[in-house]
Amino acid sequence: RGALAGRVAIGLPPSLARVLAVPLTRAFRQKLPQASLSISEGLSVTMQEWLLTGRLDIAVLYNAQPLPEIEIQPLREEELWLVLQRPPGLSEEPPPPPMPLRELAEVPLIIPSRPNAVRMQVERELAALGYRPNVALEIDGVSAILDLDADGAGAALLSDNAVASSIRPSAYRLRGIDPPMRTRLSLATSAQRPATLTQQSTIDLIRETLKAVAPR
Repeated sequence: RGALAGRVAIGLPPSLARVLAVPLTRAFRQKLPQASLSISEGLSVTMQEWLLTGRLDIAVLYNAQPLPEIEIQPLREEELWLVLQRPPGLSEEPPPPPMPLRELAEVPLIIPSRPNAVRMQVERELAALGYRPNVALEIDGVSAILDLDADGAGAALLSDNAVASSIRPSAYRLRGIDPPMRTRLSLATSAQRPATLTQQSTIDLIRETLKAVAPR
Protein backbone atom coordinates (compact mmCIF):
# COMPACT_ATOMS: atom_id res chain seq x y z
CA ARG A 1 0.00 0.00 0.00
CA GLY A 2 1.37 3.42 -0.94
CA ALA A 3 4.33 1.85 -2.74
CA LEU A 4 6.00 3.85 -5.48
CA ALA A 5 5.40 2.48 -8.96
CA GLY A 6 6.02 3.36 -12.61
CA ARG A 7 8.92 3.02 -14.98
CA VAL A 8 12.20 4.91 -14.62
CA ALA A 9 14.67 5.18 -17.52
CA ILE A 10 18.24 5.96 -16.51
CA GLY A 11 21.24 6.77 -18.69
CA LEU A 12 24.80 6.06 -17.54
CA PRO A 13 28.17 6.67 -19.20
CA PRO A 14 29.89 3.35 -20.00
CA SER A 15 32.74 3.74 -17.50
CA LEU A 16 30.28 4.38 -14.69
CA ALA A 17 27.82 1.70 -15.78
CA ARG A 18 30.52 -0.92 -15.14
CA VAL A 19 30.61 0.14 -11.48
CA LEU A 20 27.05 1.26 -10.83
CA ALA A 21 24.58 -0.81 -12.87
CA VAL A 22 24.49 -3.99 -10.77
CA PRO A 23 24.38 -2.46 -7.26
CA LEU A 24 21.93 0.21 -8.41
CA THR A 25 19.58 -2.39 -9.91
CA ARG A 26 19.79 -4.45 -6.73
CA ALA A 27 18.97 -1.43 -4.55
CA PHE A 28 16.14 -0.37 -6.87
CA ARG A 29 14.47 -3.79 -6.72
CA GLN A 30 14.75 -3.84 -2.95
CA LYS A 31 13.43 -0.34 -2.26
CA LEU A 32 11.06 0.14 -5.21
CA PRO A 33 9.70 -3.38 -5.85
CA GLN A 34 6.58 -2.18 -7.68
CA ALA A 35 8.51 0.06 -10.08
CA SER A 36 10.46 -0.97 -13.18
CA LEU A 37 13.94 0.17 -14.18
CA SER A 38 15.55 0.66 -17.59
CA ILE A 39 19.28 1.42 -17.89
CA SER A 40 20.93 2.66 -21.10
CA GLU A 41 24.57 3.48 -21.80
CA GLY A 42 25.61 6.40 -23.94
CA LEU A 43 27.82 9.42 -24.46
CA SER A 44 26.92 12.41 -22.32
CA VAL A 45 26.01 14.53 -25.35
CA THR A 46 23.74 11.75 -26.63
CA MET A 47 22.07 11.25 -23.27
CA GLN A 48 21.28 14.95 -23.08
CA GLU A 49 19.35 14.53 -26.34
CA TRP A 50 17.57 11.47 -24.91
CA LEU A 51 16.46 13.55 -21.93
CA LEU A 52 14.98 16.15 -24.27
CA THR A 53 13.07 13.56 -26.31
CA GLY A 54 11.77 11.71 -23.24
CA ARG A 55 13.74 8.52 -23.85
CA LEU A 56 15.44 9.04 -20.46
CA ASP A 57 14.09 10.35 -17.17
CA ILE A 58 17.46 10.65 -15.44
CA ALA A 59 21.02 10.74 -16.78
CA VAL A 60 24.42 10.77 -15.13
CA LEU A 61 26.65 12.98 -17.27
CA TYR A 62 30.31 13.91 -17.46
CA ASN A 63 31.03 17.62 -17.97
CA ALA A 64 27.35 18.38 -18.64
CA GLN A 65 26.75 21.43 -20.81
CA PRO A 66 24.08 23.77 -19.46
CA LEU A 67 20.82 23.81 -21.42
CA PRO A 68 17.63 25.64 -20.42
CA GLU A 69 15.61 22.45 -20.94
CA ILE A 70 17.76 20.37 -18.56
CA GLU A 71 18.21 20.62 -14.80
CA ILE A 72 21.69 19.68 -13.60
CA GLN A 73 22.61 18.67 -10.06
CA PRO A 74 26.32 18.26 -9.29
CA LEU A 75 27.34 14.85 -7.97
CA ARG A 76 31.12 15.07 -7.58
CA GLU A 77 34.40 15.39 -9.44
CA GLU A 78 36.52 12.44 -10.58
CA GLU A 79 40.23 12.56 -11.28
CA LEU A 80 41.47 11.10 -14.55
CA TRP A 81 44.54 8.87 -14.37
CA LEU A 82 46.97 7.85 -17.05
CA VAL A 83 46.44 4.09 -17.29
CA LEU A 84 49.53 2.22 -18.44
CA GLN A 85 50.24 -1.42 -19.20
CA ARG A 86 51.93 -3.31 -16.38
CA PRO A 87 54.40 -5.72 -18.04
CA PRO A 88 54.02 -9.36 -16.92
CA GLY A 89 56.02 -10.10 -13.78
CA LEU A 90 56.46 -6.44 -12.82
CA SER A 91 55.85 -6.07 -9.11
CA GLU A 92 53.63 -3.42 -7.54
CA GLU A 93 56.21 -0.65 -7.35
CA PRO A 94 55.52 2.70 -5.64
CA PRO A 95 53.44 4.93 -7.94
CA PRO A 96 55.54 7.22 -10.15
CA PRO A 97 55.31 10.99 -9.69
CA PRO A 98 52.55 12.76 -11.63
CA MET A 99 53.25 13.45 -15.29
CA PRO A 100 53.29 17.14 -16.26
CA LEU A 101 50.27 17.84 -18.44
CA ARG A 102 52.38 19.08 -21.35
CA GLU A 103 54.15 15.67 -21.51
CA LEU A 104 50.80 13.97 -21.99
CA ALA A 105 50.89 15.21 -25.59
CA GLU A 106 53.75 12.75 -26.27
CA VAL A 107 51.90 9.69 -24.96
CA PRO A 108 50.10 7.51 -27.55
CA LEU A 109 46.52 7.48 -26.27
CA ILE A 110 43.69 5.00 -26.70
CA ILE A 111 40.81 7.40 -26.35
CA PRO A 112 37.13 7.67 -27.32
CA SER A 113 36.15 9.58 -30.45
CA ARG A 114 34.52 13.00 -30.36
CA PRO A 115 32.23 14.21 -28.84
CA ASN A 116 33.06 12.04 -25.81
CA ALA A 117 33.34 14.28 -22.73
CA VAL A 118 36.79 13.03 -21.71
CA ARG A 119 38.13 13.33 -25.27
CA MET A 120 36.90 16.92 -25.53
CA GLN A 121 38.38 17.79 -22.13
CA VAL A 122 41.79 16.36 -23.03
CA GLU A 123 41.85 18.31 -26.29
CA ARG A 124 40.76 21.49 -24.54
CA GLU A 125 43.32 21.31 -21.73
CA LEU A 126 46.21 20.46 -24.04
CA ALA A 127 45.18 23.16 -26.53
CA ALA A 128 45.44 25.73 -23.72
CA LEU A 129 49.15 24.84 -23.57
CA GLY A 130 49.56 24.79 -27.35
CA TYR A 131 49.55 20.99 -27.75
CA ARG A 132 47.38 18.28 -29.26
CA PRO A 133 46.80 14.75 -28.00
CA ASN A 134 48.69 11.93 -29.69
CA VAL A 135 45.76 9.68 -30.63
CA ALA A 136 46.96 6.13 -31.27
CA LEU A 137 43.48 4.58 -31.43
CA GLU A 138 39.91 5.85 -31.21
CA ILE A 139 37.81 3.34 -29.27
CA ASP A 140 34.40 4.06 -27.76
CA GLY A 141 34.15 1.13 -25.33
CA VAL A 142 35.81 1.14 -21.91
CA SER A 143 36.36 -2.64 -21.94
CA ALA A 144 38.02 -2.48 -25.36
CA ILE A 145 40.17 0.48 -24.30
CA LEU A 146 41.42 -1.44 -21.27
CA ASP A 147 42.03 -4.62 -23.28
CA LEU A 148 44.12 -2.72 -25.84
CA ASP A 149 45.93 -0.87 -23.05
CA ALA A 150 46.88 -4.18 -21.40
CA ASP A 151 48.07 -5.41 -24.80
CA GLY A 152 50.47 -2.48 -25.08
CA ALA A 153 48.68 -0.55 -27.85
CA GLY A 154 48.84 2.72 -25.92
CA ALA A 155 47.75 4.39 -22.70
CA ALA A 156 44.29 5.43 -21.54
CA LEU A 157 42.83 8.24 -19.46
CA LEU A 158 40.22 6.86 -17.06
CA SER A 159 39.00 7.14 -13.50
CA ASP A 160 40.48 4.77 -10.95
CA ASN A 161 37.00 3.26 -10.51
CA ALA A 162 36.91 2.24 -14.18
CA VAL A 163 40.20 0.40 -13.72
CA ALA A 164 39.24 -1.13 -10.35
CA SER A 165 36.07 -2.60 -11.86
CA SER A 166 37.93 -4.18 -14.79
CA ILE A 167 38.52 -7.92 -15.07
CA ARG A 168 42.24 -7.62 -14.23
CA PRO A 169 43.05 -4.40 -12.34
CA SER A 170 46.55 -5.72 -11.65
CA ALA A 171 47.29 -5.53 -15.39
CA TYR A 172 47.61 -1.73 -15.17
CA ARG A 173 49.69 0.98 -13.57
CA LEU A 174 48.13 4.34 -12.73
CA ARG A 175 49.95 7.64 -12.98
CA GLY A 176 48.56 11.03 -12.01
CA ILE A 177 48.60 14.17 -14.16
CA ASP A 178 49.96 17.52 -12.95
CA PRO A 179 47.89 19.63 -12.66
CA PRO A 180 45.18 17.02 -12.00
CA MET A 181 42.66 16.51 -14.77
CA ARG A 182 39.19 16.29 -13.23
CA THR A 183 35.80 15.58 -14.78
CA ARG A 184 32.51 16.83 -13.34
CA LEU A 185 29.87 14.21 -12.72
CA SER A 186 26.27 15.47 -12.64
CA LEU A 187 22.70 14.20 -12.41
CA ALA A 188 20.47 15.56 -15.14
CA THR A 189 16.70 15.58 -15.54
CA SER A 190 14.30 17.32 -17.90
CA ALA A 191 13.25 20.79 -16.80
CA GLN A 192 10.09 20.37 -18.88
CA ARG A 193 8.82 17.25 -17.07
CA PRO A 194 8.67 17.44 -13.25
CA ALA A 195 10.19 14.37 -11.60
CA THR A 196 7.72 11.87 -10.18
CA LEU A 197 8.11 10.57 -6.63
CA THR A 198 9.48 7.32 -8.05
CA GLN A 199 12.03 9.21 -10.14
CA GLN A 200 13.05 11.34 -7.16
CA SER A 201 13.53 8.21 -5.07
CA THR A 202 15.68 6.78 -7.87
CA ILE A 203 17.83 9.92 -7.87
CA ASP A 204 18.39 9.43 -4.14
CA LEU A 205 19.32 5.78 -4.80
CA ILE A 206 21.85 6.82 -7.45
CA ARG A 207 23.53 9.17 -4.99
CA GLU A 208 23.57 6.56 -2.20
CA THR A 209 24.80 3.74 -4.44
CA LEU A 210 27.56 5.80 -6.03
CA LYS A 211 28.80 6.84 -2.61
CA ALA A 212 28.75 3.20 -1.42
CA VAL A 213 30.47 1.54 -4.40
CA ALA A 214 32.87 4.33 -5.35
CA PRO A 215 33.60 6.35 -2.18
CA ARG A 216 35.79 9.40 -2.26
